[in-house]
Amino acid sequence: GGTNEDYGLTTSAVCLGATLMMFYFGKWVDRNGNKYQAPLGLAFILGIIGSVVYFLADILPSGWGVNAILFGRFVQGMGGAGKTLTRSWIATAVPLENQKTVFSILAIVGIAGQAIGPLMNTLVAEIDLSVPITPSYSIHINPYNSVGLLVALNEVLLWIIVALFVKDPPPRKEKSLASATEAEPVSEAGLYDILNAMTHFDIFFPLIQRFVIVSNFALFGISIAPVAANMLHWSPVNISTLSAVSSGFTFVGMGITLYLSMIKTSDFIMILVGDLIFVISGAMTYFSWREDTATALSFSIPIFLTSIVYPFAGPANQSSFNKAVFSRPELAGSIGVLQSIYTQFATIAGIVAPMFTTSYVLRNPEDISMSSPYELSQWALFVPISSFLLILGLLYEEFVLGKNELGLLADKAKEAEDMVRPDETSKLVVDKKSKSTRLSVVEIDQVFSPKYEADRRMSSEITINGVGIINPFETATDAELTKKISQDKKEWEHLLRLDEELDDVEMEE
Repeated sequence: GGTNEDYGLTTSAVCLGATLMMFYFGKWVDRNGNKYQAPLGLAFILGIIGSVVYFLADILPSGWGVNAILFGRFVQGMGGAGKTLTRSWIATAVPLENQKTVFSILAIVGIAGQAIGPLMNTLVAEIDLSVPITPSYSIHINPYNSVGLLVALNEVLLWIIVALFVKDPPPRKEKSLASATEAEPVSEAGLYDILNAMTHFDIFFPLIQRFVIVSNFALFGISIAPVAANMLHWSPVNISTLSAVSSGFTFVGMGITLYLSMIKTSDFIMILVGDLIFVISGAMTYFSWREDTATALSFSIPIFLTSIVYPFAGPANQSSFNKAVFSRPELAGSIGVLQSIYTQFATIAGIVAPMFTTSYVLRNPEDISMSSPYELSQWALFVPISSFLLILGLLYEEFVLGKNELGLLADKAKEAEDMVRPDETSKLVVDKKSKSTRLSVVEIDQVFSPKYEADRRMSSEITINGVGIINPFETATDAELTKKISQDKKEWEHLLRLDEELDDVEMEE
């Protein structure tokens, strides 16, 4: 048993557990010489414990079951935080030129898992047996608690594979560019500088967009199971089949966005399309999820539309945020911090939105039968309304503030050429009046750090109820920015090598 509020709490518990442990796992790897086996081992142990607790919840006395599920999900979230170290491992162990391919393979495998995983419910749908523990006591295993055993077994299998085949990368010995220069390093921006930067619309707006995207997905993710059970009388197997089909729509959305990125579609258009789909699907969800006119088609269409949103809005929004951060030289020392803040906005939404959905959006079945036929309350209109407001924000930024991604306003390129970006300089870069746009070595060091890359990859994902939606493709803008940063890094390395050669020549003379 349990209430809608309990359902929301168990969902938020996953995200809360991951949030509390993510920093700890990262620090552990940093301090133990870049060794991953022990932290990953703890992550799998926590996952096993959480899954076993979930299994045992069904056999506990009345009143304890919900609390056990809540605790089990919290522990699972703690373990999930450790598994995010796989991104850091890739960023550390895989050469830079191969990382995009590896991350793409990881994402595609994840998508396949999202399609196949829900169908695993068919394996446990008919389970109904008792396992004797003592002559007078046995444990009943049913389709609901058996999922905990299945997940625990999966955790054990993955732990064995990781222990046998995943090798720790060598300790990080690469010397940072900043430490190799004679220029004074750029100091890290303080709290005031970061808060001041967030008052700028082009930095703060993507954070709000990120929060709303995750919140909207949470509303859909949390509502699907109880609405399907009450409105259509679907079983977990039916819901799992719907989830598998939704993954197919997500993959189609990724294919479309990949093509649009190849033809250099602007971030503005990508985000606008994503928000428009949210307006349509959100309105359809409220008005078509009715007990008196329920059909499988009317229930599924908004879900399928929502499944293709994230490939449009998610990566493009991150690209927009990255451009804004890199355009401000005063933030050179805090690129990594701001990337973490961007990720945390999604985390906050992942904690708050499930509780909001179960407390205010989902309606009790008895209320639906007695009064209005709508499965969701009017609070569900948060999705189309918030997305419409985001569209207004996009238009304001594009045309009023003059971001001009579409090129419809007066060209400001000449003004941009007159802006000088401060750089560290080597002995060979002596013309301080030259208008260089090369990134500083501090920025480059941060961008090429494993933590930044792991945070960036994490922020390209969205996780609802423990299931992630992953997009392996970069937008055209992000790809160009990555190319430019890589080129700047090569230029700095070349200049520093020449500096060292000049120093050697001077010493010989």
